[in-house]
Amino acid sequence: MKISPLTQFKPLLPAAEKTETPEQLKKAVDGFETLFAHQMLESMQSDLEGGSIFGGGVEGNTLGAMAQWELAGKLADKLDLGIEKDLLAQLAARKGEK
Repeated sequence: MKISPLTQFKPLLPAAEKTETPEQLKKAVDGFETLFAHQMLESMQSDLEGGSIFGGGVEGNTLGAMAQWELAGKLADKLDLGIEKDLLAQLAARKGEK
């Protein structure tokens, strides 16, 4: 039995016509830097004996998650992790290939 979608998916723009503005690229790269900083914080916190500096339970998990994302955003904004410059350079080079 073959199941087919009711409508065919059509991209909004063909791949060749998709263009990202520099602001969109910077926002995406900033988000990646924040994600990277968050992963570092989670890794560092997992080495703590209690597992969290915010305590256990639902409240500790919720507060900890919110604080980690906020701290990750601040770290990504204030520190030069070196990711932004490299990613933007790679994206610019890739755009030049097309």
